[in-house]
Amino acid sequence: MIFLRIALLLAVSSSVSGGQEHTLEPRRLHLGKPGQFEWDIFKDRPVDAERLEIRFQAKANTVEHTLRIWQRDVKLGWPVLLNNRRIGSLTTAETAQECVLPLPAGFLRDGENVLTIGAVTGLDDIEVGPIILVDKPVAEAISGASLHVTITHAVDESSVPCRLTLTRPDGTLQPLRAEPAAAVAVRTGVVYTRDGRTSLTVPPGDYVLHASRGFEWSTQRLTFSAKAGKKHALKMSLRRQVDTTGWIAADSHIHTLTHSGHGDAKIEERMLTIAGEGIELAIATDHNHHTDYAPAAGSMGVANLFTSVMGNEVTTKHGHFNAFPVSQNAPVVNHNEEDWSKLMPAIRATPGVKVITLNHPRDLHSGFIPLGGVQFNAQTGRHRQADALKDVNAMEVITSAAMQSDIFLLYRDWFALLNRGHRIAAVASSDSHDVNRFILGQGRTYVAAQDADPARLDLEEVWHSYQQGRLLVSFGLLVNIQVDGRFNVGDLATGLSEEMEVQAVVSGPAWVRADRVTLYANGIAIREEALSDKGREGEKARITWKIPKPAHDVHLVAIATGPGIEEPFWEIPRPYQPSSKTFTPRVVGSTNPVWVDANGDGRFQSALAIAQDLIQKSGGDRDALTEPLKKHDEAVVIQAESLLSNPPPPQ
Repeated sequence: MIFLRIALLLAVSSSVSGGQEHTLEPRRLHLGKPGQFEWDIFKDRPVDAERLEIRFQAKANTVEHTLRIWQRDVKLGWPVLLNNRRIGSLTTAETAQECVLPLPAGFLRDGENVLTIGAVTGLDDIEVGPIILVDKPVAEAISGASLHVTITHAVDESSVPCRLTLTRPDGTLQPLRAEPAAAVAVRTGVVYTRDGRTSLTVPPGDYVLHASRGFEWSTQRLTFSAKAGKKHALKMSLRRQVDTTGWIAADSHIHTLTHSGHGDAKIEERMLTIAGEGIELAIATDHNHHTDYAPAAGSMGVANLFTSVMGNEVTTKHGHFNAFPVSQNAPVVNHNEEDWSKLMPAIRATPGVKVITLNHPRDLHSGFIPLGGVQFNAQTGRHRQADALKDVNAMEVITSAAMQSDIFLLYRDWFALLNRGHRIAAVASSDSHDVNRFILGQGRTYVAAQDADPARLDLEEVWHSYQQGRLLVSFGLLVNIQVDGRFNVGDLATGLSEEMEVQAVVSGPAWVRADRVTLYANGIAIREEALSDKGREGEKARITWKIPKPAHDVHLVAIATGPGIEEPFWEIPRPYQPSSKTFTPRVVGSTNPVWVDANGDGRFQSALAIAQDLIQKSGGDRDALTEPLKKHDEAVVIQAESLLSNPPPPQ
């Protein structure tokens, strides 16, 4: 009934003949499922329709016409049909933008025409409208003014690979054309250019242009009016704002349409997004495929800007695992293997492989969640595949294309695994399959290594840092810690005095703010500091905590957070598989552990190992454990209770 009512309400008579633009629907409409809502922002908004139908009068078109549809919050594939013939789909993207679809000659007919935006089976609240029909081809409909854009380095005016984001004043991404076509990657309102130079064609109007180059760099915002028939020269500059000397920016989870078969980034376009987002180590991880970026990086003229590494996302029904580096001509692992006890050794045996990562471990794929269900106890860190996890070097705590509703969920899982005795590093990556929908390098890992020449990285040093946990997690912020002025991330801190000094440094560009940094010992918050960052570039805060030496070994990790970015040049995506209808974007940066050797025996004992020693000394007597456990933190207590309640089988 709602559909019929809306269809009648939206029926319009628009004679398409001599004019250029014809508004088929002037309003902004909410499409979705009545009585249900995907996000809180739609909770109190009535659904206008599940399926939109617009009837209008027109004449048959003998040349291509253009359909313009304003849209926002589109997650699923909403089909668009004219007279029951499919002309395309709404763009799968959450950011507000105008979807432009060509109407080939003959698609319009004399008399009544019916435009339909079809319903989808899943829950997806979207906004559409205005909807405009233009009796010109797409190339003409999105032209009329010319922009010559030049982006340079603010210090020496050298060329800068970058991203350009063009919106209308209300934030809507603007359809455009960009040249030279072979040297840019273009999507609605977005252009990646290898040298900061491009010529754009847009309709006359008022615009906002952002130039950016990923986390470490400044952004510049320019408002301007494009006049019909005019050529406008726009010059902007960028500069590095975050000092990452001694650290390289890595994205270890990158896909291409060319070799993964979904998403939209062709391999040539992918090279430009890597360069434009300032990634220095790009690890190719197409699904069950070994992709070598080197030829494409060379042909696109960006091989001097980063080091590429061949890897593989081993994509099984029981989890996704990245393996890298992979040697040339190495066989691809059997992705049909679901038994981790066989799969992990097979991945490790792949020629060249030094690092294995567990990807988006809370995501559901093929009915399986690697850190969910009966597989994993989130409190104790006990995993049914614990032995196989010994082959895993790292796990994604941030996957920017597959975020969690609770940004700390995977951190808690990781802390539980560390307390269980696993030496697994935390990493961030993008898992980007697209040019723009999910931004490459938004989630990234900083790896301790010489960074003087990003095209010639010492990869042995890089893999050693992965294996030793000399890594920093970045999703809009960077935080590092040092203990007693000499022990860094990945180090065993030993020979400590009775009072430790822990220094945390939070960094980020001026366009990101940090409002909190927390220090965790064995996953338990022991210090927290509110920050008053109002957009400071570079070092945002330097905090020093004096802490009594713990009674037993602990791992120290710092996590910094701040308000999320909502502007389209770095918009934080909504959760991939949300557990909440409330979305509050946040930026995050974290360290990996400094391993505190509290008893000075030259080794680190996990909470599990400490609990095992206590139980052995007490003979397994709960009453005898009561007093000793009072001197230990909650992580040790949890492990002791787990061991007493679920003792290991006799050998």
